[in-house]
Amino acid sequence: MKKLSIYLVSALALVAGGCSDLTELNINPTKANGSIDPALLIPTIQMSHSMGRQNAARFFTYPGGWVNHWTGSWGNIEYGGKGIRNNGYFARLWQDLFYPETVKNLVALENIVDGNPEMVNYSAMAKVLRVETFLKLTDCYGDVPYFEGGQGYYQAIFTPKYDRQEAIYEDFFKRLDEAIDQFDASKKSPASDCYFAGDVAQWKRLAASLKLRVAMRLVKVKPDVAKQKAAEALAAGLMASNADIAAVKHAQDYETLGAGNGYADIMLQVTGSAGLGITQYRMTTEFFKALSVEDPATYDTAPFHRLTATDPRLKLIARTYVSPSNAGLPAWNDAVDVTELMRKYNAGNANSQTKNLATNVDGYINYDGYMTVPAQEFNYGGGNQIPGENGYEGDAKARNVWAPAVTVAAVGNATWMSEEDRAALTKAISNLSSGAGHYMQRLSPSRYLMAVDSPWIHMSYAETQFLLAETSIRGWGIDSESAVSRFAKGYEAAVKQFSLFGVPAAEMPTDEEIREYMQTYLLPHVEAGGTEALEEINRQIWILHMMDPIEAWSNIRRTNGMPTAYARWYNRYPNENQSNGARPLRLCYPIEEQTKNAVNWQEAVDRMGGSDDWTVPVWWDVQN
Repeated sequence: MKKLSIYLVSALALVAGGCSDLTELNINPTKANGSIDPALLIPTIQMSHSMGRQNAARFFTYPGGWVNHWTGSWGNIEYGGKGIRNNGYFARLWQDLFYPETVKNLVALENIVDGNPEMVNYSAMAKVLRVETFLKLTDCYGDVPYFEGGQGYYQAIFTPKYDRQEAIYEDFFKRLDEAIDQFDASKKSPASDCYFAGDVAQWKRLAASLKLRVAMRLVKVKPDVAKQKAAEALAAGLMASNADIAAVKHAQDYETLGAGNGYADIMLQVTGSAGLGITQYRMTTEFFKALSVEDPATYDTAPFHRLTATDPRLKLIARTYVSPSNAGLPAWNDAVDVTELMRKYNAGNANSQTKNLATNVDGYINYDGYMTVPAQEFNYGGGNQIPGENGYEGDAKARNVWAPAVTVAAVGNATWMSEEDRAALTKAISNLSSGAGHYMQRLSPSRYLMAVDSPWIHMSYAETQFLLAETSIRGWGIDSESAVSRFAKGYEAAVKQFSLFGVPAAEMPTDEEIREYMQTYLLPHVEAGGTEALEEINRQIWILHMMDPIEAWSNIRRTNGMPTAYARWYNRYPNENQSNGARPLRLCYPIEEQTKNAVNWQEAVDRMGGSDDWTVPVWWDVQN
């Protein structure tokens, strides 16, 4: 991984140096001079999607606060969760990351390699990377500068026009088809490639799989085109196993430029003054529900609900940690995993927990001792929540400390725990001045997700199988394999891909555990067909994208909110909300576009009815 970081430094240095010296050397600025090694640009582009703590922080706010996986950071709730407009968060993807970094390097790569017969694989890779990059941009904003975007240096276009999203999508299919035809194993390819180390057969499968993802975006606006393109993608050859997963694994240290998975990095941040333990982020109630099966017989005993079963991935996705020193990043040196100890404590202590929200299914709920928090809400510093609409009941003040702090004295009185467990929990929290508050009792992202060298998955084999299962449920008939068979392959792959996160073999779910949970609790929904099957398939896709909020948000929008039981928008702060009480449908353009590219900005806004508003859907998001 150090090697990839060195490539990145070198590529950026070459780009910066080239731009400052070309005019002095009297080289035609409209032609590439070949001074930048395309083998360095490719990993630079690949890593930019997930590199950078601040970029990830913005994405966990917009749209992370809208997709219901994680909650807890200040921006995640105060802007994303409440639905409050913030120009800085709107602009991050556009003006701080993709256009000045990713798109700039992508355009440079295209200008160097296109038309060179010896670099056909580089050219094909550039086409795939262009689609992957602009898919996120256009799905977030709608119409964006695409054909002229990033062409300031090569074509002196400094005020690019905004292309219609429909035209952009048409070009996506064109470029992916060209890339699939272009890949040639007899030609050279870059070993520096982060995805597949230059394996063109795997790149071809990625191109086809990405085409399937793009096709499925069109299920509402152009279902016939979606069906046709999905069939073409399948015929071209999709990912064949988890060995084909397109992922970047970042460097482990903080000193090398580009080091660290930005999404993992932001999750790992510790706010020492607030006493939040390892991380500010907590698993939402909805995410937990999606990974568990509740025993309906105990539902009326809220807030203590028992579980019938849990998804084998739960223990790999979320744990509970205590960090006695609370000393800051990386905070793993003294981190203690107290998941089971806290679960036992919470379960035994359930009767002392506030029950005024017992009849409210959106309230704080203790599931068999595992504690979570509702989406778009978090209780900062132990203060009262503001009661909203949507069925909030009971005395708001009674919601102050839902779960009492776990102090040494309290643990000593926890006679429902074994003496051994009480001793272990006492040792874990003994150095905490006020005990393990309710923040630390809740489920956090696991250390596997928060490891800075964890992989950031761009596209997985599991996703392709779930999408194919969806085509079967929709009756498209693009192949003869059943939705149940496709779903089973996808679910098994989705569980087993956690081995990429460094999970020890002994902690990975067994084939028997995977099969038993799937057959008992998941496949019956797929077998039911119709909307029930689509909900189950898209629940699994939603879980897959737990670290990619942009993709999660796009999939929620294309399916009219699926999985509807888990990804609902809760207008918990109606007096502050600025999105008409609903989940935003797009990001607003950066405000500086109104002055720097006013004519083209206005033209794009006029196509939306004259308002650059986040309640206006993108082209493919047809509203019923």
